[in-house]
Amino acid sequence: MIYQGLFNILNYYFEESDLFYIDVNNYFKNKMRECIEINKVERENINEMLLDLLDLLKPLLLDIGFKENELTNTLYDPSLKITEEKKETITTTLDLFDKRIAQIIHGLIFEKICEYLVNLNGSDIILTLRKEKAFPIEFLVEIRQLKDLFLENPEKMESLNDYTQIKQQIIDKYCENKEQIESLEDLRETHNKIQLIYLIYRIINFFHLERIFDFQHIETYLKKHIDEWLTTIPLVSLRNPDLYFCGIYLAHQLGIKINKEKVKEFISDLYSEYIDEYEAPIIEGTSSLYYFVKSLESLGIKLEKDQIKELILADDKFFEPHRIKNFETSRLVVILKIYNILGVYNQIDKDKIQSIEEEIQKRITEDKIQQYRDGLFSSEATYYVLFYHYMTNKIDELQNNIIIDNIISRIYRNLELLTFSEDTSYDLVSELFYSCESLKLLNCIEKNSVIVHLARYLFPEKIYKNIEKAEDFNFDKKNFRHLAVDPTTGETIY
Repeated sequence: MIYQGLFNILNYYFEESDLFYIDVNNYFKNKMRECIEINKVERENINEMLLDLLDLLKPLLLDIGFKENELTNTLYDPSLKITEEKKETITTTLDLFDKRIAQIIHGLIFEKICEYLVNLNGSDIILTLRKEKAFPIEFLVEIRQLKDLFLENPEKMESLNDYTQIKQQIIDKYCENKEQIESLEDLRETHNKIQLIYLIYRIINFFHLERIFDFQHIETYLKKHIDEWLTTIPLVSLRNPDLYFCGIYLAHQLGIKINKEKVKEFISDLYSEYIDEYEAPIIEGTSSLYYFVKSLESLGIKLEKDQIKELILADDKFFEPHRIKNFETSRLVVILKIYNILGVYNQIDKDKIQSIEEEIQKRITEDKIQQYRDGLFSSEATYYVLFYHYMTNKIDELQNNIIIDNIISRIYRNLELLTFSEDTSYDLVSELFYSCESLKLLNCIEKNSVIVHLARYLFPEKIYKNIEKAEDFNFDKKNFRHLAVDPTTGETIY
């Protein structure tokens, strides 16, 4: 998902990309012809048939030069599953190829094109496809011309080089530390580590590495120790969620059967605790309330209007500048996000909203977003400010802010420092995750201003200026997987 915007930029630049899609699709269709043109799809078995096609596709990709470790997370990404809604549009395996398999192939090859542009390892696959008449000469000429343009702009080549390697660098870091990561699930102390396991898993899930790791220990813990992870109260912050939320999230993602009625009863009882403990829950207990609201959403629990009113009740004094100036930037945004999730954002006093918005603006500089007024760059703050502007349809306001350079450099710094043990820094893992989430927003928010932001950092001036002027920029939803971000929750829409 951190390539979607990049692929859209390349697709816009290449005038002959349609020739490529036709040739490469025909090449793989011919290789898989017996399976994709004859078989009808039975809707109840559609995802099994998709897996069969992916199993056939894998050796074909290996034959043209892809490596095993480049394919595992892409071909077996759980989000490839066909939803009930989309099953209606697929009647044959040919449809499956056109609507799912082809998009995967295009994405994998475009990643190799990016590697070729920055002198990495993409040329062998391009040449192999060319020999197989699956790579039109017109398209190859355009790629070579673009590479020449990068050679004339070495600073942009360096930026694209750094960006292109992010995904594999993170995957390699996690795979190299597989044993250490799995050892964190030692049942004797799991209750002390569940927050860390949650944070580490978020990145595993982000890059779809689930098939690589063994989650048996955490599955057993969540099933058999439900009283422990429901009632233990740790230090809670946005980067250290409540144990119960970590448990609910992991159980949902890993498909673990837990006693949902018991969990729902526990969550429902939390409401009265917020009302009794805080004068203004949304201001005084922001982080804890945020994970409470997210848990309600995950479990399908609806609050009554009077309950929502109690949770968001806060006197004007709580919004005075001298009070909120010491709040973290992410906390300020989360207050607004809670309003939005609860469906009351437009009902809140405009002066209260304005007070928070004005304080957020004080954290935004030309080249970075700070967690505090006079603080350093923060990936967490960057993500929440990007999301706030997306949530409120103000993303265009950030078009001229140069923030992606700090995001990239923070990823590489944190990867270098990160070790996996019981002493692993939560802040390092959290900042790495929020850096990735920021890149997801910059790639999946399909607005011209966001694409310009990405193009300005990654491409020579000639290209991003053309995109900046474009009135009809085409976001390709046919030839590549199209992922979106929910403007209320921030979750990925597959």
